[in-house]
Amino acid sequence: MKRKSLAMLLALACLLLGCRIGENSEKPTKIKNVKTVSPTVIDDVAIRTFPGVVKSANEINLAFKAAGQISRILVKEGDYVREGDLIAELDKKDYLLQLEATQIQYNQLQTEVERLETLYKRNTLPANDYEKAKAGLSALGVQLQAYRNQVEYTVLTSPVSGYVQSVKFAPSEMINAGMTIVALVDVSSVKIETELPASLFLRLNDFIAFSCRTNLAEGQKIPLRFVGINRKANSSQLHKMIFVPESPKSPLAPGMNVEVYISMKEKTEGKTFTLPAKTVFGEEGKSYVWVVENEIVHKREVKTGGMAQNGELIILSGISENEEVVQAGLRTLQENDRVNIIQSATETNVGGLL
Repeated sequence: MKRKSLAMLLALACLLLGCRIGENSEKPTKIKNVKTVSPTVIDDVAIRTFPGVVKSANEINLAFKAAGQISRILVKEGDYVREGDLIAELDKKDYLLQLEATQIQYNQLQTEVERLETLYKRNTLPANDYEKAKAGLSALGVQLQAYRNQVEYTVLTSPVSGYVQSVKFAPSEMINAGMTIVALVDVSSVKIETELPASLFLRLNDFIAFSCRTNLAEGQKIPLRFVGINRKANSSQLHKMIFVPESPKSPLAPGMNVEVYISMKEKTEGKTFTLPAKTVFGEEGKSYVWVVENEIVHKREVKTGGMAQNGELIILSGISENEEVVQAGLRTLQENDRVNIIQSATETNVGGLL
């Protein structure tokens, strides 16, 4: 009986000990599923792609060269005007009266000078008096021309063909000379603006050719001519570059979004790769990828260099061609997480059913 009781006590002790061990054992680590991709080696990076926007090359502020009261404005916002079209007019009554009075004085003085010239030729008038009269007539002629110009300045015409962007005043308002009446967008010429990283700004001498494409003219490659670059970077460490189409008959119009292609000589140490854009994420101004090593992920800093022609990011350093980089599932990853790599379905096993 004693032996039987002792055996039961030992069995109960072992059971309790097993429960405690089970309670203290660690829970199994959760394995996260990811998809990976291997970097693609490129022998020579010839083209970099940057987003750009088409803008009007000239935005003109039209103003009168004379002060006065606006009598009429013949355009409104959005109107298309041709070169030489009438834009607005000032009330010119006072300028016409001034011109008429000066014209009368000029005619009178001209008659007087002609009379003095006759006396001078008869040697009955000193040469000094005759020269003073001629000088006075010339000075009055200059003043007369100035008043004629003032009358012409009361008419405002368009210097180029384009669209009216804004109208600043209304009829009957008083304006001074030089005040903008109408803002005009010249559509006869456009420019393309893009922003260049500081790392490429230092390699301007390696640039070879420039072009752009737009979704509104699919399949058409538009050659560009480099105009200039802003030497001072903005707050994002980007330099604004400006181009113009080589042909004036390009399909580009202000407001279009384009992709700017820059062909350049590539100078890299070692191999250069491309990766899908979704594999790269940013933290504190730096670029990173998740690299899988022995089913464990590690965050790796990489150096990017714009976009390749196929739309993938160019990776200048930080990875090698034999590594596996996470391309799906990276948002939930943390350093040293254990992962399971999901194999992509082959063309003969769509959906992974076999």
